[in-house]
Amino acid sequence: MRFIGCKENLLGFIETFVKQKDIRGNTFCDLFAGTGSVAKHFKKLGYKIISSDLLYFSYVLQKVYIEQNQYPKFEKLLKHLKINPVEETLFTSDSQSAKEIIKYLNNLEGIEKFIYKNYSPEGTKGQTYTRKYFTGDNAKRIDAIREKIEEWKKSNLLNEQEYFFLLGALIEAVPFVANISGTYSAFLKDWDKRAFKKLTLEVPEIIKSDETHKVFNINGLNVFGQVKGIDILYLDPPYNERQYAPNYHILETIAKWDNPGIKGITGMRAYENQKSEFCNSKSGIKALGEIIKNGNFKHLILSYNDDGIMPENEILKLFNNAGKTEVTEQDYQRYKSNSNGDQKNGVREKLYYLKSINQNNKLNDLSGSEWIYFLNSVDVTHYSTKGVDGFAHHLRGKHPSPKPPQLMKKFVDFFTKENQVVLDPFMGVGGTLIACSLSNRKGIGIDLSKEYIDLYKKVCKELNVAEQTAIIGNSTGIDKLLKKGTVVDFILTDPPYGEMLSKKRTGQRKKKTGVAVATPFTNHETDLGNMERENFLESLKEIIAKSAEYLKPKGYIAVFVKDLQPKNGEHNMLHAFIADKLLEIPDISFRGYKIWYDATQKLYPFGYPHAFVANQFHQFVMIFRKEK
Repeated sequence: MRFIGCKENLLGFIETFVKQKDIRGNTFCDLFAGTGSVAKHFKKLGYKIISSDLLYFSYVLQKVYIEQNQYPKFEKLLKHLKINPVEETLFTSDSQSAKEIIKYLNNLEGIEKFIYKNYSPEGTKGQTYTRKYFTGDNAKRIDAIREKIEEWKKSNLLNEQEYFFLLGALIEAVPFVANISGTYSAFLKDWDKRAFKKLTLEVPEIIKSDETHKVFNINGLNVFGQVKGIDILYLDPPYNERQYAPNYHILETIAKWDNPGIKGITGMRAYENQKSEFCNSKSGIKALGEIIKNGNFKHLILSYNDDGIMPENEILKLFNNAGKTEVTEQDYQRYKSNSNGDQKNGVREKLYYLKSINQNNKLNDLSGSEWIYFLNSVDVTHYSTKGVDGFAHHLRGKHPSPKPPQLMKKFVDFFTKENQVVLDPFMGVGGTLIACSLSNRKGIGIDLSKEYIDLYKKVCKELNVAEQTAIIGNSTGIDKLLKKGTVVDFILTDPPYGEMLSKKRTGQRKKKTGVAVATPFTNHETDLGNMERENFLESLKEIIAKSAEYLKPKGYIAVFVKDLQPKNGEHNMLHAFIADKLLEIPDISFRGYKIWYDATQKLYPFGYPHAFVANQFHQFVMIFRKEK
């Protein structure tokens, strides 16, 4: 259906934005649903949908596409019409009964009722205004179908779902035979060729879903009193002063079938109670402010383009006062309806994103559901090393153990707020620092290797992300590397795991890589990756202790570690040794751990066929806190 501001061509843009921002939740609310393109799309993605619109014909469409999860059966009506329903088998669809009723309606003889008498040239001949919205035949067909649907309803032959299903099918069919350029605010002087097509109803496509969806025909602000717990609130209000109701007045009349008083050359019905506040700049900003103030949402996405009448600075002022704000935009071609036909106009569509922040949350900017998600003790990932998701892995992979920036971002987002400072005393090729750039945090990284830091800078350039502070040096001398007065909010690091990589590869480990020689991080004597366990633990303790001097009170420390294989009767659980050693640091407490499992790793038959030897693709992330 042609509809002002329809987002059909922007669905991918909106979905990608939600995924890239890692916006989580189950409930998606669309307060300006229109034809339902956005709501339908997110229903297909598995969300529980809440939708509303002031226009009644839009409400009818939502009752079909959003609220209904299966095709209606029409059992009473089929029996009344003496139509034997086709038994559902593997070779028939569950829409078979609906097809029979649609077929029946398509075969009705036309009658001369409201649409014919007011919107066809034959019906308005001799009146003050001759109107050419529909040919006489199609106008009579609309009348016949609409009258029959209403008759069935009054005779209790249709339940609510069945009634709206048929009404929705009619509303969808009407625009294909209307003699208009796009809206019903005017008809064309000359007949458009589509107006001569025979009005034909199609079976609406029902989106299967296990969720219970709710739709409303009320002002968006009033929806908040009807529902609770909106995860994603999507707003696509009118962009200009042109009210929607008069542009779709005929569809409103067909939907309501209320025999309204009409006037003027267009046969307009009254629409005073359907005016949108967003068709005025001042009242639009006020209404947006009310939605932000009263809406019980976690995330808000406002879709608006650069032709919109609400000033961007006013929108951003409202958003910035309410929480964390971001804006992204995309060029696209829209269709603008006018008297000369449809014209393409290039505009920039903007998505204004507001994340509602609990003012009592002093740790991060996450919602309750996002907080819970992070607390999952095991994080299984399938990060690709290719394409956009690889984050220039062809460069970062030159480091023996690069951490995925997406993974590090999860920890940065949980343990800090926007613009706070993260320190990584073993930065490698900068997984932590890239995460800081992605999350709008300030990162400080230190590494012995100039080669790795140079690689990090190349990665930033390729990814077009801001470089963070990267320092070449030994973190044992961090007091000489950081500026006096530096305060950090979080320490996130992935140190060498003792001498794991400085030993020659043997057995399946050798077969796995085809490399037998050792692959240490560097050849520096002071590199923790070249130290025996006791020296490694002492050096790690020294570096973490010195780093913690820059950490704010109640700030957290997250340390990645991978255990070694048991050897010579020792368990070699490096994470346990590290926990014990770091607890020797004054004012440091152990708060627990998470396990990261990289599911992209290939399993190998270590020990086969003689003994059990584990594949260790998981790593511990040890969480500590500075208490004072």
